[in-house]
Amino acid sequence: MARHSGAAAGSLWAGVSGALLALAYPRADWGLLALVALIPFLLSLQSTDRAAALLRGYACGATFFAILLYWIPGVMETYGGLPLPVAWLLLALLVFYLATYFALFGWLVSDAWRRHGPIALAFAPVSWVALEIARARLLTGFPWGLLGYSQYRNPALLQASAWGGILAVSFLVMAANAGGALLMLRPAGIRVRIAGAVLIAVLGLSWAGGVLAMRRGDRQEAIDAGGAIQVAAVQANVPQDRKWDPRSAAGTLSDLSRLSRGAASGGARLIVWPESSSPFSVRRPSRDAGPGPTVQTDETYATFLGDLARSLNTDLIVGSIDYRAAGGELRAYNSALAVGADGTLGATYDKVHLVPFGEYVPLARVLFFVNRMVGGAIAEFAAGTRLAPLPTSVGRAGTIICYEAIFPEVVRRVAGDDADFLVNITNDAWFGRTAAPYQHLAMAAVRAAENRRFMLRAANTGISALIDPYGRILSRTGIEESAVLAGALRARHDRTVYSRCGDLFAWGCAILTILHVAALRAAFLRSGTGSP
Repeated sequence: MARHSGAAAGSLWAGVSGALLALAYPRADWGLLALVALIPFLLSLQSTDRAAALLRGYACGATFFAILLYWIPGVMETYGGLPLPVAWLLLALLVFYLATYFALFGWLVSDAWRRHGPIALAFAPVSWVALEIARARLLTGFPWGLLGYSQYRNPALLQASAWGGILAVSFLVMAANAGGALLMLRPAGIRVRIAGAVLIAVLGLSWAGGVLAMRRGDRQEAIDAGGAIQVAAVQANVPQDRKWDPRSAAGTLSDLSRLSRGAASGGARLIVWPESSSPFSVRRPSRDAGPGPTVQTDETYATFLGDLARSLNTDLIVGSIDYRAAGGELRAYNSALAVGADGTLGATYDKVHLVPFGEYVPLARVLFFVNRMVGGAIAEFAAGTRLAPLPTSVGRAGTIICYEAIFPEVVRRVAGDDADFLVNITNDAWFGRTAAPYQHLAMAAVRAAENRRFMLRAANTGISALIDPYGRILSRTGIEESAVLAGALRARHDRTVYSRCGDLFAWGCAILTILHVAALRAAFLRSGTGSP
């Protein structure tokens, strides 16, 4: 009985950790709580067997992700046509999958603890990062809610991302938790106390280094103030159920034009419209019958965009659906189009990393039934093939579309191709007033810090924002309001360690974790107790 009550208490404390961790993210935004939230979970792994460690990992992870992603069933019901019970079932499956990474972490820590004692917690940040990069890459990747994102409003600590990406920040947050757990252990020897103090010191030194980096950067920005580029993001606030309604098309375009004129009158030299902001496309499927699919230019819309840019004497970046015929097929792309101040239509950027089960069905031949289940609600977009900035008269705009902002490696490749600044266009109308738009903004802010680039973010219903190269949100709009967000940014040409080396730090953690698991297995086999 005592053993069962102890196991239940351990799982309860692990669940408490998950709930506390969720409060560190938008909308609660108690970011500093993440530095201690996982201490109960870590301490619950002391003297546990593998089954108990896995269970406690699931308790922590499932609680965390259920709170963090509560908004998903509403989206699937409203826009995917799924019955609410089915939507909640799908969320439960997703939560179980994501919590598996927490469970594996608990298993690793528990096994190491039994072998090496509490000093094994010093290795916890390494194994945590290894599992986060696995979650970010496997099965197309879902890096939503990485531990480091809890610190998006802690710019000093966030500067570690310029060296090792968001996963370096995750490492520091877990180091704080592991260090705190080691210092709280009773009884504990001097080695344990020293290890805990070292982990806390690593956090403190990183924070101090971030403060110095921002001070140096701010001094340099003051020197370079003459190179400011006036920009604006247009937030037309078109509800999702009206976005593609033909009866609303003219009104939507009129609103975008009116807001753009207001932005230009304020001095904007680059105006950005949100993702798929216009109900029209420059290229659309041809109505002419022929031997195969063809596209034709919508001359009326193309002329409208050119005339608008020319009359405002400003560049535009416009989110739009684009169509092209290739290989005997008609393909649709989620795209961004550059329009020059002289009225010429320029290059396009096609979204490369599509949303699974939103913009395409993975393994479509196997999962052919999925789109039928939701009445064809899943779009069938083709993925772009080039990660290249859009050229404008004010600089090369490293453009990313919506979901791509949560993938550091995508933005790194765009920024590393001589981008002067970043542009993020998105449509978060799907999420309404839930926490999702705030969580999405937090991840976009980290991309700016990783690559040391200004970012202009244009969101259909919000949150539009201007973000500086250190991840600080300089200005932002509200949710579900029509607005123009204006400000100034500067072109930058320096490259961070992360932009040059990518996730080298995280892959190093993954290799160390694999070696650690191999060493544990060998030790158990030598001791004759079986494999871990």
